[in-house]
This record gives sequence, C-alpha cells and structure tokens, in this order.
Amino acid sequence: EAWASLALTATLYVGSLAVLHLSGGHWAAIILLAFALVRAFIVFHDAAHSSFFEKPEHNKTLGQVLQFFINYSLDEWNTVHNSHHAHFGDVTVKDSSLTIWFSEKELENAPWYLWLAHRIIRDPIFFYPLAGLFVFFLNKPAQHFPYRTLVPFLVWYFLGMQTLCAYFLAAWLGGSLGVACFHLQHHCNSPYRVPDDSSRTHLDAAIVGSTRIPLAWPLSVFSFGIEYHHIHHFDIRVPGYRLERCDAEGEAAGLWTRVNTVDWVRAIKSLCHSQFDGSSKASDAGGTPRFSSFWPYSALGLQDD
Repeated sequence: EAWASLALTATLYVGSLAVLHLSGGHWAAIILLAFALVRAFIVFHDAAHSSFFEKPEHNKTLGQVLQFFINYSLDEWNTVHNSHHAHFGDVTVKDSSLTIWFSEKELENAPWYLWLAHRIIRDPIFFYPLAGLFVFFLNKPAQHFPYRTLVPFLVWYFLGMQTLCAYFLAAWLGGSLGVACFHLQHHCNSPYRVPDDSSRTHLDAAIVGSTRIPLAWPLSVFSFGIEYHHIHHFDIRVPGYRLERCDAEGEAAGLWTRVNTVDWVRAIKSLCHSQFDGSSKASDAGGTPRFSSFWPYSALGLQDD
C-alpha cells in the first residue's frame, strides 16, 4: 500500500512536469504540477512522522530524498512540526505553523505601522501567496538552500528556461495552497486554544482543535488524507493512505460527534479569517475564542459565524 501510494505520487509529479514542458508552461499544467507538489509534500510530512513506511530508516531515506522536491529541509521541518504536535492549543508556546497571531484588541492598541503592516500582509488576497513565497522560497536560506536549488537546476539544464519559470510558478502555487491547508486545519471556528499546558489535553487538541474537511475525488488524490486532520493529530502514525478509511470507520462508529467537520462554504469563509475576535485568544470562564475577518470580508459574509 505504501509503495503503491509512493508510485502514484511519483507518477503524478513526473507526468505533471512532462505536461508542463510539452505544453510550454500552460496555466492548466502549472496548476496540475502545483497539486502534485502538494501531494509530494504530504508524503514528505508522513515520512517525517515515520508513518509512511513501517521501518524508520525507510522513512528517513524518503524524507531526505523528498526534501529536494518540496523546497524544505527535513531537519528544519522536524524541529518546527514536532513542536506543533507537542504543544498545539497551548497559547504560551510559540507555534510557527499557525496563521493567526493577534486579537482585534491587540491590533487596536498596536502602533499604527504594525496595524497597517498586519492589515496588508494578513489580507487573505495577499497572505497565502506571500506566505507560500516566504515559507518555501525565502525563509532561512542557509538551512534550505541545497533543497531549493538542485531540482530547479536540473529542470533548467534538461528542460530549459521556459519550463523552469513555469516550474517556479507551480512550486509557488503549491506552497500557497499548502499554507491555505495549514490555515484550514486549525483556524475554523471555534478554535481550540487554552491558557497553559495544564489546561491542554492531547485528545481535545486532536478532536476539537483539528478539522475534518472531506474532499471529493479527484481533489482527495492530491490531498492524500490530510483533510482528516483530527485523526492525524490524534495518532501521527496513521499514514495518509489510510486516513480516509480510518475516518469512515470512525464515522460508522459515531466517534466524530465532537469533531469540527467543515464543508466547502465554511472553508471558503474560514480562509478569510485573519484575527481573533475581540480580546480573547484562549478559552476562559467567559467562553471560547473566535476568529473574525477584516472588513469588507466580514460585511460580505466571508466569516464563519
């Protein structure tokens, strides 16, 4: 099952790259390759968790290879992502994978230049492309440089400059889609945020704090099960190629009554979330925090109320 999933991932990547080259960088081929890169990243993510193969050494080798294709160092990913799983929901621990940082009250009291910078950067029209560019092309160049240059060099050498430019666009789009996925996994109302580690439970962080967003085929081919994020946070050893089956079995058993299941309408609205509503960023006696969108998105109903 693992090898079949890996073979399909490789076929989608190579086939998409071939279509990109033969089409002269057609926009549809760019989108197809972007989706193939998203799937490749999720396979990399599973390998980093040692869940794709049964043997740890096989997972390590797979992650070391894939880091050259997804523009991200395996060691750096392990540092950032393992902390996310260990502490998600505890607001006292910095979580670099989260995409909403400030409350409305904090922004009201912030200097004007910080407010303005946040308003521009965190506008959903700009945020996902900018974040995709930053995370997968600009962030920590010393750590990521070898993994961001080898494959592009080979594409340029064998396929030419036109294909290279289209490849970069696909990688940028894939990175932006990846950031949007990160956002939807933990930023749909109502979020799971607690004031400290003593208030946090692993079960609630998974079942309450991580979303379930079933996708139809063919999108599910490229999402590789990561849409069942509640299961992934409960047990990181469940590989992507088994998450859909695990979700179906759990649904039949009535296990997901507390899970935040998000449909397409709520997902689109949630993509516009940019701040914590009011002043609350963690659950307290007054209730749970909420996310909200900037005006005019909120006025247009692009906010998951």
